Amino acid sequence: MENSINHQVIIIGAGPAGLALGLYLQKNNVDYLILEQHSSAGSTWDQMPDHLSLISLWHSNCLTKEDLSLSSRVKAHSAKEFAEYLKGFAKKHMLKIKTNTKVLDIKKTNNLFAITTDNEQYTSEILVDCRGYFNYPFTPTIPISGNAPKMLHFKDYKNCAQFENDKKILIVGKRLSAGQLLREFAATGKHELYLSVRSEVKFSSHPLIYNFFLRNLNIFEGIIKGLKINTKAEIEVPMHYDAKKVVEQETTVKGDIVKIENKNVYFTDGSVESVDVIIFATGFKPHAVNFKNDFESIETSGLFYLGRNAQRTFTSRFIRGIREDAPILGQLILGRLASITKDQ
Repeated sequence: MENSINHQVIIIGAGPAGLALGLYLQKNNVDYLILEQHSSAGSTWDQMPDHLSLISLWHSNCLTKEDLSLSSRVKAHSAKEFAEYLKGFAKKHMLKIKTNTKVLDIKKTNNLFAITTDNEQYTSEILVDCRGYFNYPFTPTIPISGNAPKMLHFKDYKNCAQFENDKKILIVGKRLSAGQLLREFAATGKHELYLSVRSEVKFSSHPLIYNFFLRNLNIFEGIIKGLKINTKAEIEVPMHYDAKKVVEQETTVKGDIVKIENKNVYFTDGSVESVDVIIFATGFKPHAVNFKNDFESIETSGLFYLGRNAQRTFTSRFIRGIREDAPILGQLILGRLASITKDQ
């Protein structure tokens, strides 16, 4: 297309998925480019809450076997540390990334994808969407009227200092991020805490058992995959065990939210609470895609995805799953490019 920059493969997103796939394609001499909307690789991890740490340990999170030696294999890194690792990874391998480039529109015409960004127009034979799980925050639809409380999603939370002058804090959700929020707010001793859930709150196992599981996570998951037991089951991570005491002793647990009128929140149990802040720890929900061969859109030939929940296996949206899936997708792309070349 006129005035467009062409590459065989365009990858959207320079997070773990985009970087892992970019490295594979680079090693196989594929003409690719990664488009990243922020200022550097791994920027999404820089924007995470200040005290957020990765759930799993380094041996599950490094993108290559060679990188295992960069840290203790059983260290739990913070999101900020992981962001620095991703930046270093991109620099070390000299990956081809165009930063500060946001994708605005995608169309496919005459077997070519036309990708419009806020800077340039690109074309490619193959397009891979590697925009991470955290790019799609989900907030439930709730009737709201009047002068509502402050409301935000977990992705926009940084630390408790944002709400130093707010007394009543309502957290919506019952999984890992909700537990982290409750623990952080409880530690300040400055707030009244409320938790809105649709069903019973569940916690991870005792730290001794949980840590043993994390240390041997690859072995356990390898066995499950080898036996082909629910390999595409979606994994939901419960609240950490350390949040149990806060929930049971320092938090008022409510049902689902029915509506919000001014600062009053109405719950399914018939109760009403006036709150100052509502934080939705309600997870992330990318738009649904129908896949063939686990990676390619059924509706749009040549459009591939990497890092989606339960895409190829139950670990596909996690870094360890991305590390496993990237070379498989890379092989599919190599085969597709060879087919395109043969037909030309």
